Amino acid sequence: MIDEVTSNIVLPKTKDCFYAFLTKEAEYDGYFDIPFIPQNKIILPKKLVRFDKINDLKNLNEYFVHFYAYDELFDGQYGIWNVANSQACSVKIRKNNILKKIIGCQGIIAPDYSLYLDMPRVMQIWNVYRSRAIGYYLAKQGIYVIPNVRWSDKESYAFSFAGIRQNKVVAVGTLGCIKEISNRQLFYDGFIKMLEVLEPACIILYGPLSKDLKNFLQIFHVNYIHFDADITNFYGGVKNGNEIK
Repeated sequence: MIDEVTSNIVLPKTKDCFYAFLTKEAEYDGYFDIPFIPQNKIILPKKLVRFDKINDLKNLNEYFVHFYAYDELFDGQYGIWNVANSQACSVKIRKNNILKKIIGCQGIIAPDYSLYLDMPRVMQIWNVYRSRAIGYYLAKQGIYVIPNVRWSDKESYAFSFAGIRQNKVVAVGTLGCIKEISNRQLFYDGFIKMLEVLEPACIILYGPLSKDLKNFLQIFHVNYIHFDADITNFYGGVKNGNEIK
């Protein structure tokens, strides 16, 4: 009797509530299984635009989209993470799909989710995972993705640099990281560790560039491109080496 009843029940398709499809066929890195962001070639941005300003542009194909802003502007109910899975989203969310808006860009810097010092460690790991997962998914859609590197303290090094290949292009935001003396040394320590671990071919720096950071880049002979905050036009150039083709 039970079999007869259940055999007539049409069960709904299971929704991918964990968004596992984002990292389908991905290669994972380290103990925490952070997905690698593929980067088979090097493209260096000359123009940046914040994701919430792309509607004002007619030539989005000349810009790299970045997420150096308060998390609340690109996270949450209508944020880039939730809209990624359109099958699990409402019609309202699909109409405001950030992913669809950035399809025509030259490239993207993966989302800069915050890693606060007082944030539980598991949430820090989660934010690194989300940035890599979104980056991997967009790369699989044919968009050129530059991994964003964010860390908090020394304990975060175990996962902050995961999912990024050595000798590739990475991006680092310095906004709010070197203003306060109490946070400055933590940022500098992580920056040096990042240079040692990733040995990046080039770093895209967004925000204030201090003399100390310039010294670190010179010591490690690292190419970099610097963009002032909220400046969309190209600022500076490739330093400390030959231009990367």
